Amino acid sequence: MLTVRSTLLRRCVLPLAAFLTLPLVGCGMGAPDLTGRVINGPGSVVMGVDPADPRLKQDGIAATNIVVRKYAGEGATGAIVASGVSTEKGEFKVPLSDIDAQKFELVLTATTPDKRISKGRFFMHGGKPILVVVREGN
Repeated sequence: MLTVRSTLLRRCVLPLAAFLTLPLVGCGMGAPDLTGRVINGPGSVVMGVDPADPRLKQDGIAATNIVVRKYAGEGATGAIVASGVSTEKGEFKVPLSDIDAQKFELVLTATTPDKRISKGRFFMHGGKPILVVVREGN
């Protein structure tokens, strides 16, 4: 009887307990957020900047759709790893859905409400904010 109970404990209860506590262990180790601001400018560019960059204080473009993908090569479409919409001030904070995405080159595409687009590739460097400059409309 003791052997059957020990075997049951080893095969069923312990793996179940480990499975149920797994989400609790990983809570503090999730993927980082990608933060930044979308602004108007003379040309379209996406780049990581120093948090003290004065352009991060400029008036932003609200309701801009942000889509971030892993770079998969020229002409290829990588997996979406983050998406969101900028705030009234043009700020965005989108969580990466894939913790490993920060190790790869990423492509951010920003589409403003009036359909202007800025697209660029970048690497995440130490949590630097991303500045998205969208060419001013004519």
